[in-house]
Amino acid sequence: MNSIVKTSLFIPNRFFVDGKEMYVSFNIAVIPEDMALISMTLYVPLPVGNLEAQLYLHEITTGWDEQHIQSVRPTLSEMINRRQISPGTREESFHLEHLAHGWRFNSFENHGVYVRLESADQIQFSPEEPPYLILGTV
Repeated sequence: MNSIVKTSLFIPNRFFVDGKEMYVSFNIAVIPEDMALISMTLYVPLPVGNLEAQLYLHEITTGWDEQHIQSVRPTLSEMINRRQISPGTREESFHLEHLAHGWRFNSFENHGVYVRLESADQIQFSPEEPPYLILGTV
């Protein structure tokens, strides 16, 4: 019997932007246990810039709160991914399947990811353009 892949869009349950830094988490524990997760991709909207930029992705390893993040920053893992961004790129994606099991079945340990933008110009993330997560399940 063939399985039909179902695609789901998740918006952040926590989201904070501070210039070139972004903290974001998603609640994927709501996926029914009888469904197998086959893909999990984070899409990060990018500001328009004239210079090349780089994105650095880290897992957030401790709890955080949008209300207090200015004074208490969470702990981050070592860099888990990096992307070179060409001028004019409007969105970048990261495959996060390696984080899916923990985020789904141990939601108290799901603190999300941190994305840092490095660029020589003044571009910054926009709080009005949050990232989103696309999941494929069967």
